[in-house]
Amino acid sequence: MSDTFRVAHLTPAYFAPESYIGGGERYVDYIVEALRKMSGLDQCVFSVGTEDRLFERNGVPFKILHNDSNLGGQPNSLPTALRKELHGFDLIHIHQSMTVFGAYAVSVARSLKIPVIGTDLGGGSYDLMLRGSGIELFDGLVSISNYAAELVGTLFSGPHKVLIGPVDTHRFSPVPEVSSDRHRVLCVSRIMPHKGLDRVIAALPEGLSLTLVGRVYHDEYYELIRKMANQKDVTILTGATDGELLRLYRTSGLFVQASTTKDIYGNPVSKPELMGLTTLEAMACGLPAVVSNAGSLPELVPDKRFGRVFANHEELCAILRDYANGAWPGPGAGNLAREHVIAEHSMETIGRRLADFYRTVRAACAERAA
Repeated sequence: MSDTFRVAHLTPAYFAPESYIGGGERYVDYIVEALRKMSGLDQCVFSVGTEDRLFERNGVPFKILHNDSNLGGQPNSLPTALRKELHGFDLIHIHQSMTVFGAYAVSVARSLKIPVIGTDLGGGSYDLMLRGSGIELFDGLVSISNYAAELVGTLFSGPHKVLIGPVDTHRFSPVPEVSSDRHRVLCVSRIMPHKGLDRVIAALPEGLSLTLVGRVYHDEYYELIRKMANQKDVTILTGATDGELLRLYRTSGLFVQASTTKDIYGNPVSKPELMGLTTLEAMACGLPAVVSNAGSLPELVPDKRFGRVFANHEELCAILRDYANGAWPGPGAGNLAREHVIAEHSMETIGRRLADFYRTVRAACAERAA
């Protein structure tokens, strides 16, 4: 078996304004970039749109196949051309794997006898995959946090790898000559109720300002936090570019991610945060981080010297008061946060670990077939 093999990434949506701007779609781009740095891998990304098209990102081809399904878009996409396109690949990695798209894609992969790995990015919970036996069609799973792994771990009997990241720690990095505003708190997320932005506004003490960055995906909630923001020193940016976001990471003093298991309207949230990518980006830029106890977020800040975890309004208020008064964090917290992300979540670290897992799964499949 050759050490060089071709990997196909399958995703129902891709990171672009004409498709979807979300963490799950950006994650696929990041994984592709992390693996691009590894020798011996040839990659192609397949996604779904209204018409066929082909483009490249950093030398990696993206093939968009038109959706033949009448079930709607994205997680319910069924591109019938997929089977023909996958001939010749040595391994398939299906992202958003617990969806209708995931069920279709894993069935195609199995019919072609190509080793297949699945990752749940929070985009769906299709019964056939989770309560049926669909998940066992995978030859391996990659989960983006221990929390995500626990959601599916008891349903799957094959090899299972947890990889939190990756983050481009070269791009997301501090710039010593750029001054930061210690009094600015930064939140970056889609503007949706389960992201808990209202909780940060409510807890913000005098003496601190808050900048919220994210696209609006829930109009009613956006109006709610706008009204709350009028009472405090809060700025909401809904159209920030990647460059503007990077500048805010580098010039803010503290990052907060406040996702919740029950939103402000009383709705329960089944998957509050499978992986807080923006928290890792902020930490890579040298920001200490405060996160809620929802989902995977506590996993991202294992050291109290650069990260704190809160469970309720009172605890968040106390942490922000400590920060405003200079009681936390201590000197060097930003450097510790960055060093942690480089060691555990960087492109190089995750790319190497994922490439090794691909080879392990592929070898096990070849052994079983022999």
